[in-house]
Amino acid sequence: MRVTDADLQAITETVLGISKKAKVTLEELTVVAGNRVTPTASVKLIVDGKDVVEAGIGTGPVDAAINALKKAIANTQDVGLEEYHVDSITGGTDALVEVFVKMRSDGKVITARGARTDIIMASVEAVLEGINRLIE
Repeated sequence: MRVTDADLQAITETVLGISKKAKVTLEELTVVAGNRVTPTASVKLIVDGKDVVEAGIGTGPVDAAINALKKAIANTQDVGLEEYHVDSITGGTDALVEVFVKMRSDGKVITARGARTDIIMASVEAVLEGINRLIE
């Protein structure tokens, strides 16, 4: 089992009774990928109460989704993805996957994770968690 910075923060906030509202939330995500199309993603986020819509392309659907997220918050925070790691928790084509990310902004480095049966959504969940922790 891997414990991230986000896990420790969540435990601390629970014990101390601290509740924080995310500054960036996902409203919509659309991803298009295939063998004859450039992987493209569009996102609609709420950033500090305002709707932000952005699109990105990538080498695959996960890369496109993360690029769209980074573009959507570029005016708010410059965020870099340092590491990206995927583990399968269960087996099969419907496996539960866990995505770990290491992210950096303004000298601050954090780790975050997401877990879903959809690798794209697990990746987006991890990156959004990281973004929210970096812009606190």
